[in-house]
Amino acid sequence: MVSRALGGSCEVPLAAHAVWRAGELYLTGRVSTTDGKRVLTAEERGAVMSVADALALGRAVSDELEAQGALEIVQALLAGSQAAGKGDA
Repeated sequence: MVSRALGGSCEVPLAAHAVWRAGELYLTGRVSTTDGKRVLTAEERGAVMSVADALALGRAVSDELEAQGALEIVQALLAGSQAAGKGDA
């Protein structure tokens, strides 16, 4: 959900990691620039009893990453990748 919500791809340093602990799902999401100079992190946890609960948790993490500027990082990386690809033709 985190990658889908932020428009991630194999060209974007984006990660999501989930751990089940004490009846709750702990979800951490990260987005960074390729040089690692800017790293955004969001963490949420909650009881997950359904797919809808899990999706809501993923949405909360992606919303927090968006609030920190993740979309700008993703868009810049994808734009740079597309520009580099034009010279390959």
